[in-house]
Amino acid sequence: MRRFAVAIAVAVLVAVPVGAWAAPSLLGPSGLVTIPTAEVLGMTTWNAGATALWMEEGADVNVLYANVGVLPRLEVGVARLDPDQGEAESVVNAKLSLARALPGKVSLAVGMSDITDQMDRSAYVVASHVLGAGLVMRRGMVTSPQVHVGIGGGRFDGLFGGVSATIDGRVTVMAEYDGDDVNIGATWPLAMNLAGTVAVLNGLDDFGAGLTLSSPW
Repeated sequence: MRRFAVAIAVAVLVAVPVGAWAAPSLLGPSGLVTIPTAEVLGMTTWNAGATALWMEEGADVNVLYANVGVLPRLEVGVARLDPDQGEAESVVNAKLSLARALPGKVSLAVGMSDITDQMDRSAYVVASHVLGAGLVMRRGMVTSPQVHVGIGGGRFDGLFGGVSATIDGRVTVMAEYDGDDVNIGATWPLAMNLAGTVAVLNGLDDFGAGLTLSSPW
C-alpha cells in the first residue's frame, strides 16, 4: 500500500506543470521536511495543508495545519495530529524572526512548537544563510541554495540542520537532520497557490506526502 501511495504521489507531481514555490514543512510551520528554518510568513499571508505520514514502525499519522503571519516578523499556527492508534492532539506553534537576511548575512529566528505541551513542547533557535545566486547545470540551474542550522529541546534533541535548493525553477529539494534521523524531500507547485511535497523520513524507513494551499487566494 505504501509503495502504491509513493508511486501515485510521484506521478502526479511530475505530470503537472509547475512554477516557483516555497512550502511549509510537513508538520506545518515554515521549514524543510520537518525542521524549522529562519523564514517566517509575511504579515497577513497564510497557508494551510494536509499531510499523511506512513510509518514502518508505530502508528501512521494524518496532519492538518494552518499558519498565518500576524505581525511583520511573527508566524503562528496550529496543527492537528491524528494517529491511527491513540487520540488526536492539537498543537500551537509560533516563530519570530530576529534578523532578516541581507547579502552576506545570516537570518535568525526563535520559535516553539507545541506551546501548550500537548505532545512535546520544543523551543528552538535557528539560523539560515543563502550560499549564493546559483549554479548552472547541464539541464538547468540550481538557485537559492541555503544552509540551515539550529539547536532546540524537546523533539529536536539538540542540534539540527539541513540544506535546500531549487532546481531549474521547478522543484525545491531538501535534506535535513532532525536531531535524530535524516529526512529527504522535494516540493513541486501543482497549480496556482497549490503545492505537493513528498519525503522519505527517519533514515529512509518512512514516507510522507502532503498538499498545501497558500495566499494570496
